[in-house]
Amino acid sequence: FFPASSALSCKMRHLSFALLSTLSTFTKASTSPTTINKTSFFIRSHGVTRTVGSKAWNGVNSALFTIPRGGGEEAATSGDTIRQMSTKTEYVKLSDPAPGSPFHLALPVHDLDIAKDFYGNTMGCAEGRSSAKWQDYSLHGHQIVCHWVGNDYRCQDYFNPVDGDEVPVPHFGLALTVEEFHALADRLKKAGIKFIIEPHLRFKGQPGEQWTMFFKDPSGNNLEFKAMTNIDNLFAKYNVVD
Repeated sequence: FFPASSALSCKMRHLSFALLSTLSTFTKASTSPTTINKTSFFIRSHGVTRTVGSKAWNGVNSALFTIPRGGGEEAATSGDTIRQMSTKTEYVKLSDPAPGSPFHLALPVHDLDIAKDFYGNTMGCAEGRSSAKWQDYSLHGHQIVCHWVGNDYRCQDYFNPVDGDEVPVPHFGLALTVEEFHALADRLKKAGIKFIIEPHLRFKGQPGEQWTMFFKDPSGNNLEFKAMTNIDNLFAKYNVVD
């Protein structure tokens, strides 16, 4: 690929051959150091030497395991991805990030177990990383993190009128599709969640017409989920008369 007229070219040629050699060792194997039934893809890199299955590779410092649909008893969900790094830390990927630039929001909570039940079970958010003091969740691919701040914490509410409702502030949530909005409202009703503001349509007949609902998590943090009847009008600029 490169002329042999200089030391730099020689180095570049050597790098190209090394790259081709690396790609040629990118292989599949039917077994792995764990007992999970999966297909393994191994990435050659610098670092340590590890025996994977029946082969040892110099420089392998990470392995990516993709569990086939219907296989892998250690996976929380069929088809999840497990990665094994040089530290031998394994993790399961239960959710993909939202397209574009996913937002990150940190929430104070008074109890992580109770937060896990609410966000994981009631809301159906996939759990990510966690420690003894905090937990990550995927809210439709956006990252929310529950931080334990003390057993006495409860969100302090302020209120502001919006289209006849006393809206609690601060609050957070998502702009869903109309179908997603009603599915979530039904899910919350079946779980016995008490609404601060019941699901209803506001700004009727206006460019900002939308479905909305407000409720709290167990630590008193306020959530609003909405659904624009015309999503293209999410940022329509006009003066709203209360």
